[in-house]
Amino acid sequence: MPTSREDFARLASEYLRVQGEHRPVRYDAPRDRLVVGEGDFISFIGLQHGLAEYDAVPHAEKPRVLARRLWSSIRRDSPLDEVNVIRSIVPRLRDRAWFSAIRRQAELELGADEEAINEVMLPHRVLNAELAAHLAFDLPTSVMEFGPDRLEAFGLDFDELFDRAVQNLRERPRLDFDHPDAAVAAFVSPYRDGFDATRMLLTERFLELPVRGNPVVLSPTHDIVLVAGDDDEVALEAIATWGEQALLEPKPHTAHAFRWDGTTWTPWLPPPGHRAWQKLKVLQLQSFASAYARQKEVLEALLQGNGHSLLVSSLRAFRTPRGDIFTSTAWTEGVDALLPQTDRIDFVTVGGSAGRTYSTTFEVARQTVPHLMSPTGDTPERWRTSGFPTVDELSQMAEAGRLVE
Repeated sequence: MPTSREDFARLASEYLRVQGEHRPVRYDAPRDRLVVGEGDFISFIGLQHGLAEYDAVPHAEKPRVLARRLWSSIRRDSPLDEVNVIRSIVPRLRDRAWFSAIRRQAELELGADEEAINEVMLPHRVLNAELAAHLAFDLPTSVMEFGPDRLEAFGLDFDELFDRAVQNLRERPRLDFDHPDAAVAAFVSPYRDGFDATRMLLTERFLELPVRGNPVVLSPTHDIVLVAGDDDEVALEAIATWGEQALLEPKPHTAHAFRWDGTTWTPWLPPPGHRAWQKLKVLQLQSFASAYARQKEVLEALLQGNGHSLLVSSLRAFRTPRGDIFTSTAWTEGVDALLPQTDRIDFVTVGGSAGRTYSTTFEVARQTVPHLMSPTGDTPERWRTSGFPTVDELSQMAEAGRLVE
């Protein structure tokens, strides 16, 4: 039987108290969160995603879910000293959409107070368009995030501490990658400790693998990294298939493929027609769709709380009869919206006999009507619309951005 929101809130509150949280804890049911503390020392703990994970794991794993989700929020009377901080700190890889959603959630809870928002945001290092890494304590039952308050308390520099954290991870016992199919040069990370994906920071481990071409990785969960070479269609198809299966596991990470380009891990897809293209493209779209859905939920709550009526538009994915895959969103006349960045925009006119749909590519729309759309700075990016194109502009865009179905 699924756990109720109220029961999960009670379990979370009890865990905080048992672990040494001395501040008052109450459940804010309308926002499904715990409010910890009072006066100027209040923190908020959202419960929705924790409940979903709690119900998804076997009974024996449930205490670990509570620890993982709640440990970093506890304020104790005896913090770790600086020596233990430096010894125990490790990096933690995340998709950048996670950091963006956290910021929007902070805006929802703290309003427009930039200073207060920055105090709860995790310092992090951007790796590429999709990935960033922050700092954490790896504890026996959980991973505790390392926020700006702890950096300030210890007087530590983030960049120096990050480099030390990577070295701490490198010094952990090293295991050989698994090789599930001797006939295919595709490999699977062996650790299953929640830091398999983060070991992408240890590039040398991947460059040593006997793959054909430059390494390509998928890390659909924090516990799984799949590796093949960019010159090996069979191996790439294998890790794409394994990636599909891994996404069914709890604690998803990102299903974007990344290729080592000699300097960094870069988001990558093989060319259309490649035997692994379709599977890898679908995995990429699943990650985009998940990130946009998470973002939409937070933005809608934020807009509602601020009294705004903007539409937070959805991303849709389509497959053509030829097997091509593309994404689309609708821009409706008379409705100001926050659009996801997609391959195509469908402009929907309304009213009378003139009602019809004009379709074009996103890039053509940005070039033709830049005065009607502006980026919000979210990850993944959204575009704030204002107004609607003229009939001439719609016709021009439809012609310039004609898509072959």
